Amino acid sequence: MMMNKKMTTALMLGLTMSLSGTVFAAPTESAADIDARLAALEAQQQQLAQQISALKKENAKLKQANQIAKSNRNAIKGLKDAQNRIQIKGFGRLAWDNDNINGYINRNDFRRTYLDLEGKYKVNDKWNVNFQAETVQHYAKYVTAESGSAVYHPKDTDHKYDNEHGTIQRVWVEGNVGKVNLDIGRRWRGMGYNFVFFGNESDGAVVSTPVPGTNLTAEAYYLTPTDRGYHFSVAGVGVKGRVSPKLEIRAAYGKLNVGKKDLLGTNYYDKGKKDATHTLPSGTPDVYYAGYPNSVGSQAFLLGAMWNPVKNIFLLGDYVRTNRASNSGYAENSRTIKFDGKDSYAIQMNYRWPDLNSPGSFQLYTRYYNYPNNENDLVGVFGDKQDGAFHSGNRGWVFGFKYVPIKNIEWDTFYMAAKATKLVWGNDRGGSYHHNLLRTRVDFHF
Repeated sequence: MMMNKKMTTALMLGLTMSLSGTVFAAPTESAADIDARLAALEAQQQQLAQQISALKKENAKLKQANQIAKSNRNAIKGLKDAQNRIQIKGFGRLAWDNDNINGYINRNDFRRTYLDLEGKYKVNDKWNVNFQAETVQHYAKYVTAESGSAVYHPKDTDHKYDNEHGTIQRVWVEGNVGKVNLDIGRRWRGMGYNFVFFGNESDGAVVSTPVPGTNLTAEAYYLTPTDRGYHFSVAGVGVKGRVSPKLEIRAAYGKLNVGKKDLLGTNYYDKGKKDATHTLPSGTPDVYYAGYPNSVGSQAFLLGAMWNPVKNIFLLGDYVRTNRASNSGYAENSRTIKFDGKDSYAIQMNYRWPDLNSPGSFQLYTRYYNYPNNENDLVGVFGDKQDGAFHSGNRGWVFGFKYVPIKNIEWDTFYMAAKATKLVWGNDRGGSYHHNLLRTRVDFHF
């Protein structure tokens, strides 16, 4: 715009000088010379008019281009804002294991491929809406310790244990009101360093806030496990955070909304039907529980800690105690299975931490755990069994490693040796055996 004004001024100045030269021309010039000057002046005027017209057109084009550029900048900013409002992450997994577990549990459960897809949608500066979709595909038959149990296949019509639909299973919102943080909806939630107290998908809410003057966070929760058949909830309070440069703690108390003698839910899978192959010591057919007996109690508490005593060494532990009532189950050879364990604990030692952004990084770890027998195979209140690896009625050791060969790819392998209780009828139910498990998996993060 400034250049156009300068050019116009220069042209007008030239025109003025030309007119001045014509008006004050020497009186001795002939009429022919004057006509020639006038003709030249008219030609200059026409040229000037054409240049001014061209400049106006150019100016209009520049204005239009500037408007388009401004519109494009706004559009790009809008796209960036929209992009920043949506975050997608997850990982794919290839896995294999070899498990000799003695129970009505799939020994080939981890022979699978798996996809975890998680999304976060930014509503505003304080609130997000989240989702998670999981897809599991088994490539081996469902096999238990029961004779002749290899009857299911990943493509079986009932899809008893595969989740190949890729639907969104979990939706929850996160936000804050002042210094109070809110987590509401269905999602996987864990409590404890090894999630012995609680580690499962649940419907519910967690409310948390920083404790003034400390590095601790106080929280209150109300959670309902979503596993089929269960109809109980647990509510409580807890605290977690750093108490010294090398020590963190996690403590929680929970109270169930059922009594010690109440049922936890309905036996979804067996539904009280008689099974002639399962008999009581008297020889009469066994009738499975019409509902899940209370194998947790009415309350429980957690005490967990993570300690870094020396460089690269980390000790993590969870201790959980419930007030469950004692119970016993039928076994074989005049045995009974005692279901009275109230204490569950796990202690793990890590050497270093793997870093997905640092190829060559690794971790070595070992764990000792002791989970008592439980009628419903529950740990703690509804603790995490680490993808079906660490079941109730098991106590033993785990040795493993994690390694990052390439950026965003992690290889995790461990071996478990535990003493456990046999649970399958017709297979010395109630006796003990050595539970061995070798598992390996490779996760591809994106």
